[in-house]
Formats: sequence, structure tokens, C-alpha cells
Amino acid sequence: MYESIDELLLEIAAGEDTWLELKEVLFRGDQPRFANEGLSAPKDIAEVFTSMANTEGGEILFGVNKSGQVVGIDPGRRGLFEQWVVNCALHNCEPKGSLEPRLNWRHLPDADGVERLVLQVGIPKSRFYVHHTSDGRFLKRVGSHRSPIPAEQLGRLLAARSLLVPFEERPSPGSSLDDFNFDRFDAYHSRRFGCSYRASGTPEERLLGNLKLAMCNDDGLWRLTNLGVLLFCDRPSNRLPGAYVEIAVHDHGVADGRTLDVKRFEGPLNTQVDGVLDYLSHSPFLAIRAEKTVMGRLDKPIYAPLAVQEAIVNAVVHRDYELTGSQILVNLFPDRMEIRNPGALHNTLQPENLYAGCQPIRRNQHLCGFFRDFPDPVTGRSLMEARGVGFLAMIRESQAISGRRPSFEVIGQAIKLTIFAGGVALDDACPD
Repeated sequence: MYESIDELLLEIAAGEDTWLELKEVLFRGDQPRFANEGLSAPKDIAEVFTSMANTEGGEILFGVNKSGQVVGIDPGRRGLFEQWVVNCALHNCEPKGSLEPRLNWRHLPDADGVERLVLQVGIPKSRFYVHHTSDGRFLKRVGSHRSPIPAEQLGRLLAARSLLVPFEERPSPGSSLDDFNFDRFDAYHSRRFGCSYRASGTPEERLLGNLKLAMCNDDGLWRLTNLGVLLFCDRPSNRLPGAYVEIAVHDHGVADGRTLDVKRFEGPLNTQVDGVLDYLSHSPFLAIRAEKTVMGRLDKPIYAPLAVQEAIVNAVVHRDYELTGSQILVNLFPDRMEIRNPGALHNTLQPENLYAGCQPIRRNQHLCGFFRDFPDPVTGRSLMEARGVGFLAMIRESQAISGRRPSFEVIGQAIKLTIFAGGVALDDACPD
């Protein structure tokens, strides 16, 4: 929008409207301020950015006052101001990181014909989100003004944009194909299709697009989808904060901060699962239940390996990755294992539906599909198999060892699965 200088000057002369905002930039020390604005500068610009993104997009010209006079920005503060604008977009607009402004430094003539430095910032119309300010205000653009979005309109807008493209298929802001681990993808492709992706003859972009791992934005740039980030980036939490699993081991029955061990498992999701299962199978903090028989002492695990595997896979695959900043947490107590997972049950599911063996609608459909192609370190088969069968198998296996049915609770926007340890160990449940 407004590519040529002549077009831009004509728009400035016409004044502010739905698609154009003018800002005179002042500085107090190193902090930017805007002339004749009542709000703090970060809050003010967050309102402009989010209102434009929620409407039809638009342009902000920094260095031009409300009267249309080109006053410019101090060239010595160019880098400082540019970083400030980027930080406002990334940290003062929600969801964080989802609003990507286009920055273009330009020289425009002032009233005396002197070229002044101006920053043109383009805000694209949002396709996937309804943005809001960090203090929770949902705004739209009405002419040159910002207006709260009425509740009924906000509901329709949220539903429409959420249903337009599932979260897995949305582009990850700021990502590129450079973030993608092609060696890891080649191993996956060879295992699933029997040949290297390089031998398939299909261009990389098209191949990743077909598998919903990347998409081409309106700006013509290829970005990884959230699915591509979760499965084939070396560290997904760099893009989706909280996309990891953490284990905390306690020597008593309450999670009060006193721990024997804490581990974090990062990396692609199937790697996280492998790491967690390996830790749990070799952890010195998990006791072996000892039973006395006529043949002597018989050692048995306190948790069923298949049940633990099913519980961890379910947590990783079914969590709500839109709830960033909150990780999957596995708490190990002497008598039980608690798995806390961000995101309430999807759709209209209730806990009793799971115990009845219902066929649920998956929150992350593509993720489930990929997990059927990853090998299970416990069974040697697939990490995910028949729909709805794994949960009941987990219940059955756990109950056979502990005599107690695992409990499943919905706590706000999270769920907690508790698997009870089997029997009373003859040795201490946790080492000193």
C-alpha cells in the first residue's frame, strides 16, 4: 500500500482514515513519545496496531504530524526507534508474536522541500487471530478512530477466524524454512514413504506445503506452520513458549517446591516423548515393588510401562499449544504420578466420555497423524494407534498394577491425570 512517494504524499494530504494513521515522534531521553496523545506511547501504538489488524489492515507513518506536515525522525535514533516499534508489536499486542509489521524507512519532503526521514509501518489484515492489547482491549478501526468491538461481533469474529485455519496449519510468525531440520524430516520421509524426500522430485516448498508443515504467506514468503515447528524444529519452545515437558520428583506427597530432581525435555515432540519415557524407565527415584513369593523375592514395576507411555503421548499430542507459556508438568510422588496438561478437553468432551471409550474429535488432527508414523520405544510399533483404544488400555493396565482406577480432572483451562503407584514397596519409594 502507498508504494510510490507521490501516492503517499497524496494520502497524507487527504488526512487520516481507516487505512492511515499519522504520528509525530518525540523523544524523552531514549524513550519515544507521540505529540498530542494522552496514552503512553507503547499502549497507544498497540491500540493502533491491533485495531488495524482486526479491520482491514493499514499504514502508520511515523514522522508526520496530524496536520499532514512532514517533521521527520532524528536519523541518529533510527535504530533505537525501529527496535522500539518491533518490540511494541511483539510484546504489547496479543497473541504475542502473531502480529508482524512491515517496516519501510523513507525520505519525504517537508514544507520547505527538505528531505526528512520517515518510518512507514504496514499492518496486514489478520487472517487467523483477533488481536487485543496487553490489557485485554479488542479494538477495530472506524474511520480514523479506534473503537471497542461489540461483544456479539467479537464472538462471531473469534469463531470465524478460529475456524478458518486450524492452529496447526497457521504460519508461525517470524519463522522461515531455515528453521526447519531437513535431516530429521528426511529420516521421517524415508521411514514413511520408503525413500529420501530429495529423491521424490517434489520441490521442498511444495512438499512441506502438502504435508501442512509450511505455507506461503500473502507476502510471498514461506513460513513454517505451527505443526512444522512442533515436529521438525530443533527447539519448538523458541516459537511456542512452553512447548516442552518438565518432570519434578518429590519425596513426599505435596508439590511444595521441594524436589529431588527436575528435568526439562525440549526438542521436536516425538523426541520429547522418547526422552520422558527413557527417564521414567531408568529413574532411580521410581521404586520397584517387591513381592515375597514361595520362590523368593519378585520385583515388579510400580507403573505399567504401556500405561505411562499412553499417558505421556496423550499429554503431548492433545495439549492446547495456543496456551503458550505453560508447559506439560509431570509430578512424581512416592505414591502417584500426576500429569498436568495445558488446555481443557476439546470440543464437548467430558471425563466420563473418555472412560466410556468414546471416539473424540482431536484438537490436533495433523499431529495425531504424524504420531502414527513415529515408532514407539516401548512397543516398537506406533506412538499412536487405534482411536479411543489407548486411553482405555492405560486405565486397564494401571488398574491391574495399583488396584485403583486413574483419575482424570478438568481444572480450569488444564487437565490433570493421576496414575497411582502399585503396592507398597519393601524398600523406600525414593532414595535418601
